[in-house]
Amino acid sequence: LLALVAFGTGLDIAVPFISQRLIDTFITFFTAGGPVPISTMLFAAAGIFSATLVSRIVSSVYNYHLFKTVTKTEDALRHRAFEKYLTLHALFHHESPSGQIIGRLERGASSVYAILYDIFGHNLLSPLLTFVGVLIALAVKSPLIALVVFLPLPVYLLASKRLSNRIYKIEKKSNRQFEAVMKESYDVASNVHTVKKFSQESAEIQQQRQLQSRARSTQYRAERLWGVLQGSQTAIAVIGRISVILIGGFLVISGRSTVGEFVLFLMLQGMAYQPLGQIAYTFPRLRRNITRAERLYTILDEPIRIFDKPGAQALLPLAREITFRHVWFRYASKRMWALKDIDLTIPANTTVALVGRSGSGKTTFINLLLRSFDPDRGAILIDGNDLRDVTQKSLRRQIAVVPQEVDLFSRTIAQNIAYGRRHASRKYVERAARMALAHDFIMRTEKGYRTMVGERGIKLSGGERQRIGIARAILRDPRILILDEATSHLDTESERLIQKATGALIEDRTSFIIAHRL
Repeated sequence: LLALVAFGTGLDIAVPFISQRLIDTFITFFTAGGPVPISTMLFAAAGIFSATLVSRIVSSVYNYHLFKTVTKTEDALRHRAFEKYLTLHALFHHESPSGQIIGRLERGASSVYAILYDIFGHNLLSPLLTFVGVLIALAVKSPLIALVVFLPLPVYLLASKRLSNRIYKIEKKSNRQFEAVMKESYDVASNVHTVKKFSQESAEIQQQRQLQSRARSTQYRAERLWGVLQGSQTAIAVIGRISVILIGGFLVISGRSTVGEFVLFLMLQGMAYQPLGQIAYTFPRLRRNITRAERLYTILDEPIRIFDKPGAQALLPLAREITFRHVWFRYASKRMWALKDIDLTIPANTTVALVGRSGSGKTTFINLLLRSFDPDRGAILIDGNDLRDVTQKSLRRQIAVVPQEVDLFSRTIAQNIAYGRRHASRKYVERAARMALAHDFIMRTEKGYRTMVGERGIKLSGGERQRIGIARAILRDPRILILDEATSHLDTESERLIQKATGALIEDRTSFIIAHRL
C-alpha cells in the first residue's frame, strides 16, 4: 500500500514539471521565434493525461485494498473486544454499566476505522508523502525557494504540539461525558415502562438534555482551540505563498530563473501547503479518535481474573459430593467478609436449601460454585477436584440456574429454551417445555415456538418467563440445579405451576434452593 501511494504521489509531482517545460517552450517560441512547438505541446498533453490517469487508477486500487485491510482490522478488533467483554470477571460486569460499555465498544471500533482509513490512509499518509516529495523536488530545483517554503514549518509544528496536548485532555473529558449520556439513555430505555408508570418522561428528557449539553460544552472548548490551530496554518500558508511570489519574481527579473520555473515554484508551494492544510484538519480528528480508541483498549487491557490454568482438565459429571473447605470470600480487600469459614460437604443427588435475609451471602455462595469468583481462602471441590484445576466450560456445563428474574433474549421462544443447548432439536425443546408446564401457553402465542418474546421477554408474563427458564434448565439436563428464589415474585397460581414443574426437575439432581424463608 505504501508503494502505491508513493508511486501515485510521484506522478502527481511530475505534472508541474511538465507544465514548466511547456511554458518555457512557449516563451522561447514567442520571444525568439522558430518552428511551432507542436511536438512539445502533444508531449506535454500526453504526459499530463497519462500521469493523471495512472495516478487515479493507482489511487482506486489503493483505496480498495486499504478499505479491505482496515475493515478486516476493525472487525477483528470488535470481535476481540466483545470476546474479552464476555470473558471478564463477574465483578467487572457488576461495576460497569452495560450501556456505557457497549457505547465504548461501538465508538472505539468506529474510531479505529476512522484513524486507519480516513486519517492515516487518506489524510495523513498521502499528504506527508506529497510534502516530502515536494521538499525534495524544490531542494533539487532551488534550495533558496525550498528554504522559504519550509522555514515556517517548525513554528507551526511547535504551536500544533502545544495546542494538541491541551485539546487531548479536553477530548478525554468529553468522551467520558458522552459515554455517560449513552449509559443514561440505555438505562432509561431499559426501564421505559417504569418511566411511564411514574410519569417521568419530562424529567428524563430534561436529564438527557442536561447531560448532552454538558458534553457538548466540553467538546466546543476543544473545537475553539482547533480553530486557532487552523487559523495559524492558514496564516503560514499565505506568508509562504507571498514569499515565493516575491523571491521567485526577483529570480525571474534577475534572469536566474525562467517564467516556467516561477510557475513551477508556485505550483509546488501550493502542493506543499495543501497537505499541510489537510494535516491541520486531520490532527483534531486524530486526537479525538485516539481518545475514543483508548477507552476501547481499557476493556482489552482489563485483566482476566478467572481463567483456566494451563493443563486444566475437564470435570467429569458429579458423582459423589460437593465440598466447601474452609471458604472465605469478600468483594474487595477492605470490605467485610461476605462468607466466613464455610466448611460443609453436600452429597450428590440431595437438595439443599440456602435460607437467609438479603445480603447474608446466599448468592455469593452460588457464584463461588459457578466460579464467577475464586475464594480468597480455602477451596471448593467437586468429587475431590478443586474448581481452579478444571476447565470453566466443563464445570458450568453441569450446572443450570433458574434465577428470580429469568433473562430472555429478544429471540424466539424455541431459541430461548435451547440457549444452553443451541443445537437441540424441536422434539427435545418441546418435551422440555411440556415438563415445565409451558407448552400450553406457548401454543396460544401468535407463532407458537417461533414467537419473538421481545426485549428481555417483555411480551411474556412473569410466570411465563419463569417456566421458559425452567424448560431451559430441563433441556440442559444438569447434574447441579440452582433455583434462585424462582417463585418469590409470582402470584399464587403461577407459584403453584412453578413448584409443580420444579418438583420434577430436581429429581435425581444435586439441587440448591435459595429463599428468604422456607
